[in-house]
Amino acid sequence: MNVALIIVKYGPNNPAERIKLESATESDYVILLQNGVYWILQNVKEHTKANVYALKDDFLARGYDESNSNVPLISYTQLVELIEKHPKSIG
Repeated sequence: MNVALIIVKYGPNNPAERIKLESATESDYVILLQNGVYWILQNVKEHTKANVYALKDDFLARGYDESNSNVPLISYTQLVELIEKHPKSIG
């Protein structure tokens, strides 16, 4: 089974990011970084079947609280672990 790590850096107004989310499979992992964390406010799970995580520092830096997130928030260390575990990535 091919598992991809999909990096989403731009918000919901970016059509390329929407395509990446919608084409992800249930076995893929999506990481929301930078302005990609705004997908959380759009209920990202309605746009993808993948496992979704967001970088905690990026989410908090935009003025939100952990309780505002409907996906798991991860640290930089956890991000690096996911990148190492999934050598196939789409950014």
